[in-house]
Amino acid sequence: MDQPSKMENLQFAQGILRELRQKAEADGEKLLTYLIDMAYLETSDRIRAHWIGSHETESRRAKG
Repeated sequence: MDQPSKMENLQFAQGILRELRQKAEADGEKLLTYLIDMAYLETSDRIRAHWIGSHETESRRAKG
């Protein structure tokens, strides 16, 4: 069985954090919601940085 890629792991974490945030917010857990939201935003930033980095690498390869 193949190991999940870094991007797959980040996307999985992002999905779980989104669900946890919704549950914490529904329960009125303001501090917990905030902390989970910060983790979600950090994960989103890392996904974006990974995506940009991989596309820049592909662009450099195409230019030769």
